[in-house]
Amino acid sequence: MRDKYSGDDIVVGLSGGADSVALLFVLREAGARVFAAHVNHGLRGEESERDEAFVRDLCAREGIELRVFRASFDKFSEEEGRIARYRFFEQARLDFNARKIAVGHNADDNAETVLMNLCRGAGLRGLGGIPPISGAIIRPLLEVSRAEIEAFLHERGIEFLVDSTNSSNDFARNRVRNKIIPALEAEINSGARAAIARAAGILRGDCDFIEGVAREAYAECMAGGGMSPRTGDSPLCLCADKLAVLHDAIAARVVRRAIAEARRQDLTDISQVHVAAVMELARGGSGREVHLPGCVVVWQYGVLIFYAAENAAAENAGFCYEITSGVCVFVPEIGKEFTLLHGHPYPEPLFLRTRRPGDKITFKNADGKFFTKKLQDYFTDEKIPRRKRDEIPLLAHGGEVFWIFAGKGRGDARFEGGGFVVS
Repeated sequence: MRDKYSGDDIVVGLSGGADSVALLFVLREAGARVFAAHVNHGLRGEESERDEAFVRDLCAREGIELRVFRASFDKFSEEEGRIARYRFFEQARLDFNARKIAVGHNADDNAETVLMNLCRGAGLRGLGGIPPISGAIIRPLLEVSRAEIEAFLHERGIEFLVDSTNSSNDFARNRVRNKIIPALEAEINSGARAAIARAAGILRGDCDFIEGVAREAYAECMAGGGMSPRTGDSPLCLCADKLAVLHDAIAARVVRRAIAEARRQDLTDISQVHVAAVMELARGGSGREVHLPGCVVVWQYGVLIFYAAENAAAENAGFCYEITSGVCVFVPEIGKEFTLLHGHPYPEPLFLRTRRPGDKITFKNADGKFFTKKLQDYFTDEKIPRRKRDEIPLLAHGGEVFWIFAGKGRGDARFEGGGFVVS
C-alpha cells in the first residue's frame, strides 16, 4: 500500500469506529498526507456528541487537520444519510485541496452489500458489491476483514469507538450482519464472508467487460449509423432490428443507456420490467409505444424513438411515413403524394413526417461554408405561423431534415437536387 498512496493528499471519512480509525493510521503509515472529515448527524443524542469529541481529540493528538460537519435535518433515510455524508466529504476534499476521499468499507461490508443486493434482485453491477474506486472515492480496506482491522488496532493499542446501533437488529443491514452471515458461516461455509467478497470482485470484472461491449453495441444501434452526433433536445433513436438481435445481457444495457440519455442520465425508478417492455417494443409494429417513468418510447417504421417526458407530447402530433425509392406515398393528413426518385442523394432510412423536438437542417452561408440550424429557428426566421408548423411535411433521417416542404421548399445544402416528386 505504501507505493500506492505515498505522497497522496487524502481526506479520510472519520467516524471514530474501527474501520475509519484503522484507515487513518494505515494511510499515514503508507506515506499519504491525511486529513479528516467527520459528520455528526445528531441522531443518537449524547452518543453522537461523544463520537465528535473522540474524533476531535484523536486528530488533535495525531496532528491531523479536521473538518466537522453537522447535518441540518432531524431524521432521514439511510440513503439520504449516505448522500449527505459524501457531499460533506467532497466539500472537505475541496477545502483541503486533496485528491482523494478514503472511506473505511471492508470485506465484511462488501459481503453484506452483495447479499442485500441479491435479495433485492440486483443485476451484475449490484452483485459486484461495493466498488474499490468511485471517482475521487477510494476504499483501501475493501479486501480486509473486520476481524483483521480490529486485530491491527489492538496490536498497536489504538482506541476506537463502537456504535451502539450495530447490535440492534432494527436495521436490515444489521440483521444481515448479525444473523444471516453468521448462519451461513455456521451451516454452509465458515469462510462465507471472504468467499462472497471474492465472488463480488470477479463479478465486477465481468460487468466491466460486458459494459464495454454494450457501449460499442449502443453506438451501432444508433439510428443513422452515427452520421452525426445527437445534440440539444433532439430525440434519441435506435434501430429496432439491430437491438432485437442482440444478446439479452447486451440489449438490456443498450436500452438502459438510451433511457438514461433521454432522462438526462437519470435511471431512478427504471427496473428490469421497463427494459423488457422496450425490448418487446423493438420486436413489435408501427404505432406502438411504451410509457416509462419520465420517458416515452415510440416504435416508428423500424426505429425506437426515446422522448423525455417533457417532450413526449410531440410523439402523437402530426404524421410519420417511411418512404423508399420509386414508391409513391400518399399522406392523407395533407392530401398529397410523394415519390422518392431512384438515385436520390439522401441516406436511409427516410421518413416523411412532421417536426420533432431537436430537428435540424444544414445550410450554406455566403462564404460557402456549411452550418446547422434548428428547424424551430428556421420557422421563426421565415415567420411561419405556429399553427402551421405541425402540418408541414419534412423529409428526414433521424433528427436531420433534408427537405422542408413549405412554400417553394428548402433543402439540405449538402445534397444537390431534390430527388422526389410531389403531387
